[in-house]
Amino acid sequence: MSTIKNQDLLALKSYITAADSTQYASLASTTLILDLTHSNLHQRHAEIRFDKHDTVDELRRRIHQKSGTPPCMQHLQLKSAGGGAVFHEILPNMDSDRMLGYYNLPLGANKKNTTNGKGTLRDWGRKQKENDPEFSLKKHAREHAELVEARRLYKESGGVKDGFEIDESTGVIVRCSESETTNANGGDGKEKSESAADIEYGPESIQHLTLTSRCQVQPGSRRGSIAYLGPIPELGAGGHWVGVILDEPMGKTDGTVQASGVRYFEAPGSNRGGFFRGKNVVVGDYPERDIMDELEDSEDEL
Repeated sequence: MSTIKNQDLLALKSYITAADSTQYASLASTTLILDLTHSNLHQRHAEIRFDKHDTVDELRRRIHQKSGTPPCMQHLQLKSAGGGAVFHEILPNMDSDRMLGYYNLPLGANKKNTTNGKGTLRDWGRKQKENDPEFSLKKHAREHAELVEARRLYKESGGVKDGFEIDESTGVIVRCSESETTNANGGDGKEKSESAADIEYGPESIQHLTLTSRCQVQPGSRRGSIAYLGPIPELGAGGHWVGVILDEPMGKTDGTVQASGVRYFEAPGSNRGGFFRGKNVVVGDYPERDIMDELEDSEDEL
């Protein structure tokens, strides 16, 4: 390696690398930082953060978001920091529920994704088209973008976009089956899909609810008080919504829609509110839970 003699460049190098030795000092003990690479694509996603309690399935979903390679096609190779030798391999559809902490990954480890079989993304697309004549890479990319958008919407507001649902086994947003989508749309195209959303989540979907009522919302049996009833155009899914101030910090908003900055109600914290569909909200005698009561009960249990 040649020696840098220019004093300005030396000063710049010193400034940039000054905190290298302490850049990870403030990380939580369970945080992992991985570099993601791909065998068939010229991609390198540096320093992607995970938690040791995240599963291999979550890792595969993140790779799918960034590369477009479906989880079922991913052959994972774990390498030491700096892209050294492979110290573990995870075959497609294996170890999906295993936590990343199991693999004793060092900070800055490299995770390489090798697609199942040789070839490029186009080769993979041709194989998919053999099984599904209607498949196309353009359609796959569009559906992938729609899934990412649906998960972003759920993360920001708790709302579930039409055509998607919450997988009860994993709690993750997934696309509804084709038969469910067809039935909801009456077998027609986009125009009926949009009108179906307005019908399913119209004013009658929240008519059983009243402002300030105590309620319980699903998923998670979370309790709180109703703070808003009505449409929220910024969410883009149509129909009417229910804004709830939650008793515990188990929400995704403070009453503001992040995409637009419009506030519909005021919650006491950034994770003390959420927007829900009327069908997921039940009003009734739902007092705030007392954690001390639960502790007392557990102490008396033998």
